[in-house]
Amino acid sequence: MEGEGRPRHCGRSSQSSTIISPGFVRTDFADSMTNPEVKAQIVDTRDRMAISPDAIARAIAFAIEQPADVDVGEIVIRPTAQG
Repeated sequence: MEGEGRPRHCGRSSQSSTIISPGFVRTDFADSMTNPEVKAQIVDTRDRMAISPDAIARAIAFAIEQPADVDVGEIVIRPTAQG
């Protein structure tokens, strides 16, 4: 599994990391696009199925809030609506 070697143990303390793989997140990314056709397509898709930034923040908070003896190795977040 990808990422399995990522926990690093340094002396008495340990550090770990969590891979966060968000799906299409609702952002203002399309605002910077100069091609009107591409911009319209991105905005349409975003409006139909993008995940709210709050949902991503809750997933990250979940990983951070775990006790020291729990390692959340990976979180994959997808919208329930798929295009």
